[in-house]
Amino acid sequence: MTADTENRTPSPSLSANMVGKTAIVTGSSRGIGAAIALELGRRGATVIITFSGEGSRKPASNVADAIERTGSKGRGITVKADITAVMDRQGLVDTAVKASPSGLIDMVVHNAGDGEDSYLSDVTPEFFEKLVGVNLKAPLFLTQAAIHHMSRGGRIVLITSAAARMGVAETSVYAATKAGMEAFARVWATELGQSKGITVNCVSPGPIATDQFHASTPEFKAALQPMIESTPAEARIGEVYDIAPLVSFLCSEESRWVTGSVISGTGGLLLF
Repeated sequence: MTADTENRTPSPSLSANMVGKTAIVTGSSRGIGAAIALELGRRGATVIITFSGEGSRKPASNVADAIERTGSKGRGITVKADITAVMDRQGLVDTAVKASPSGLIDMVVHNAGDGEDSYLSDVTPEFFEKLVGVNLKAPLFLTQAAIHHMSRGGRIVLITSAAARMGVAETSVYAATKAGMEAFARVWATELGQSKGITVNCVSPGPIATDQFHASTPEFKAALQPMIESTPAEARIGEVYDIAPLVSFLCSEESRWVTGSVISGTGGLLLF
């Protein structure tokens, strides 16, 4: 989360429309997840901020503190959780229910992910299972646990990636898992819509200046540079504050007629 992110504010008409609502945002100590948590908190939500290791405890606390400093009625509650572990997923749900003013969960944002790169020739069964475990298995089973406690009008948002359609080298497993998440959204929209009143959508960022991006191989970043420079909206890499408002829209009442969709957060890159 950058200082610029913290200083951006939502439009006044939307600034308090999540008061009394509760959200789980996975992987929210840094990057896109932190920006999403702050955006929802600014709009009044109680946000469960997850982090996976001790190195992320302080950044997660910083996000919670930033929510408190907005002066909204939002709250930030930090939870250490390994989303691939059954007990930790249930712990997230239990914490959210306990913290919720209504005793219900209103929003689940699946942001946590593993974006590790590997050429096809180097993919091992362990690498494959690791990425699938974080990017597909964990969101599915966290959703399964959460829906029993979700309100009608609830919102599920999955953070996918334009990598699902870009064909960039080294992304065989990552791209496939992100395409799988988009399939989840279409299926869950059907299963959870009329029966439970829950909408399910994706936000698909293009290249975003996160720690994960900066940790990528030089070859990977070089392959993306021409795309970044040709971005129609502006010749730059995306920032986390470009993505967070898209998520907050999908979590709002204004998005009630949007479900099973993938919103592109690419600045107009022609990646389809």
